[in-house]
Amino acid sequence: MAIEYPDILGEVTPARQRYEAGAVQYVGSLNREAVAPGEAVELVLFLQSVVNTPIDVTLKLSVPVRTGGLRSRPSQLQIGETETTVPLEPAEAGELRIPIKTSVETPPAIYEVKLEIMGTPKASANRIRAQQSKGRLGETILRDTVGLNLASTIGVGFTAKPRTKLSFKFKVTGEEETAQEEVDLAPVFTSLWTMEDWELQHRAGRELNERRVHIVPYLTSEAIYVPLLDESRRRFAEAGIVLHVGEAISLAKILTHTVRYFMRSADLQDGLLIPIYMQAYLRDLPTDNALWLVTEAGYSRIVRLAIALSFALVEIALKKQPWLLEEQRALADLVVGNLESGLPLPVEFLYLPLLMGGALVMREVVMEGENPQQSLQMLVQAKKERAGDFAGEAAETSELFDSLLARV
Repeated sequence: MAIEYPDILGEVTPARQRYEAGAVQYVGSLNREAVAPGEAVELVLFLQSVVNTPIDVTLKLSVPVRTGGLRSRPSQLQIGETETTVPLEPAEAGELRIPIKTSVETPPAIYEVKLEIMGTPKASANRIRAQQSKGRLGETILRDTVGLNLASTIGVGFTAKPRTKLSFKFKVTGEEETAQEEVDLAPVFTSLWTMEDWELQHRAGRELNERRVHIVPYLTSEAIYVPLLDESRRRFAEAGIVLHVGEAISLAKILTHTVRYFMRSADLQDGLLIPIYMQAYLRDLPTDNALWLVTEAGYSRIVRLAIALSFALVEIALKKQPWLLEEQRALADLVVGNLESGLPLPVEFLYLPLLMGGALVMREVVMEGENPQQSLQMLVQAKKERAGDFAGEAAETSELFDSLLARV
């Protein structure tokens, strides 16, 4: 295997453990654990070719039957086709969603969907993705890497177990729907990655390697702190939040800490910078000014990585995980999405988790002539002035933030 192509499964779903059937790696799950009679559930499969030629992925679904009790009886479940074939281009990755429909007469019970899957090359093929990989991320405090463009650039490690058959269970409850849900039973495939993406990524990696010695010296903490602080003020103002001085300092510190975290080695630099270069190519932006490229063009990427690091820092400080990983991803999507679109962002999601992370690194990221204790006091004062923004459901965030401040 001369070239190992990017791992896309690890980018879109927790897939350090996945399955392999012939020429395809896959991860599957049902999108709902329970439905009422008349509702639908979807079998969601992420597929990734492991060869350099086109393949056909053949999937066979059994008609689910009721499990448990003295005997089985018709389940009254519907699927579009018992057999589906999905063609994948060389190295392509994508998402397949197969609807499974219940009727209002489906008896309450637990039902089992059985899947058989196989990926078959259409021509002589060479392997281009490994069955297992350590990746280049190495030891990290990050608890979750889904959606961070790390699996697809430097790899986070995975093992694929050969398996061609899986089963999935879901529950039909006794609560009948008043109306039958209209569902299109046709499977839907969405391509997530093709060789065109690889060409872009390969170009970014090549430029970074050629210019690394000229890039790294410009991305020190001292160099990026003020540009990140200024860009933060601008971006958050556009999203309806005028940053107080203490907030701007704390935010700039967690963003600076994030860049510094990923500048520790060439592998981590690739994880940070390759996606930024790829976005620059797509937007026809210049790439000769590394400081501008990272702090302005790459600002959204730095924020997303900073959110992930902040959640990890909070978990370490509290010695527990206050939020589910799904909640953390959803919050990151909200914050980054609103900053990019200019839609209003609730103040709560400035503090949760970015300023929490900023408070925890307040004494680690110190600029020349700065008194970190004074900066911390300005953050405390800014939080007091935001009292009206932490009423109701946001009160829990306020209490958690105060408890973290007491630890620094």
